[in-house]
Amino acid sequence: MNDNFFPIVVNNTLPETEINNNFFLFLFRATRIPPHLGLIFNGKVYDITLVGPNLGTDVAAFITTVKKKYTKTLFIELNKPNVSATEIETTLVEAMKKFNNVSQENSCLSPIKTAFKQLFDIQIDKVNYIFDLIPLLHQKNIVQHIFHLNLERNLQENTFYLQTYNQNDIQQSIKALNRVNGIC
Repeated sequence: MNDNFFPIVVNNTLPETEINNNFFLFLFRATRIPPHLGLIFNGKVYDITLVGPNLGTDVAAFITTVKKKYTKTLFIELNKPNVSATEIETTLVEAMKKFNNVSQENSCLSPIKTAFKQLFDIQIDKVNYIFDLIPLLHQKNIVQHIFHLNLERNLQENTFYLQTYNQNDIQQSIKALNRVNGIC
């Protein structure tokens, strides 16, 4: 592979029993530029979209959608921060509310950076993309495992190659989604 791809070693297919009791960073539509990013904690989804935030929606519906639509998704299992579950949930909700929705100014990575800075006490100032964040999470020993759903054909020797992208790619994706959703 070349510099346009970021390698991510994948441990296995997502064991569904794991999803309800753990902490995950997910890359939804992982083969698209850019993928959509969000968090799962204790069986609830937290992310921002064009129309607003998901503040702890049921993960079962999300997993059903991923399977039914055969959406290629990565799940990065994280070590839980050394705070209570209630504090984690509060931090996630506050981070999502702070940014509220994806816009020209805020990507779906924005609230994740805010939450991780608070929960893991990591410096995220130089993190602009998911391929900046993943090495930092590895360096700080925050990543436990990396799982996937529907990426079997995209793995080479248990490695998924995430296509890198830039700010212009993110802006073009937001504009395209706005047109599709009739928001602009």
